[in-house]
Order: sequence, then structure tokens, then C-alpha cells
Amino acid sequence: MLALLATARARAAEPEIAVVVGRDSPVTEVTPDTLRELYLRRRRVWPDGSRVITVNLPVDAPARQVFSKEILGRAPRDLSGYWNRRWFEGIRPPLVLQTPAAVCAYLAVEPTAIGYLDLNDVDPERCRVLLVLNP
Repeated sequence: MLALLATARARAAEPEIAVVVGRDSPVTEVTPDTLRELYLRRRRVWPDGSRVITVNLPVDAPARQVFSKEILGRAPRDLSGYWNRRWFEGIRPPLVLQTPAAVCAYLAVEPTAIGYLDLNDVDPERCRVLLVLNP
């Protein structure tokens, strides 16, 4: 019983994650499956042919932990082998920005970029929410 209660509390403490683009981005929707393809860099262009720029938070950021678990099905640190193989194929991992404010600022000036943040960190003056992940 205590284990179930501890698990429920841990899940309640996980942030709601907002998948975001800049206010002027032409992207209007995205699915979890598309996010997985974009963040694993299996898909690198939007339907209009423009290059997708995926943006991550640092590995230890709680929002990245939840996003990786929900969308990629594994913890960020578990992807190092995957990225080592992709690197040798000439495919680089997503860009990493250090703070939610940096993500919002970047998305505001780069219309083909997509990122994620704790829902509470979204700056509505700079970002538009496409999807909210509820762990």
C-alpha cells in the first residue's frame, strides 16, 4: 500500500509538459508519434520541406526526463548509444539549451524549431503550445 502511495505521489510531482513552437511558426499540430520521429532524427523536415530543429533541455532537467520517458520510451541517458551510432552516420542529436527561457527565446526567432517545457514555464508572448503531455 505504501509503495502504491509513493508511486502516486511521484507521478503527481511530475510536471505537465507542453510541446511548443514559436508564435510565428507555421506548424499547427504534432502527434506523439511525429515527435518521436523528430526527436530521434528519423524525420528531419516539416511537410513544407523546411528543416526541423529539435530543441532539448539538459539531461537532468525534470521536463526532459518526463518528455523522454513519455515520447521516446526511455531516459535521456539511455540514448547515448543510439546517438553514438547516429553521429557516425552524420546525424547530430537535438540542440540542447540550458534554460526554459532560452528555449522560448530560441523558438521565438526560429520558426522551424520545436521544443518542450514544463507547462508553467511557457512564455505565451514567445511560444505557442501544440500539445500537452500528462504523465
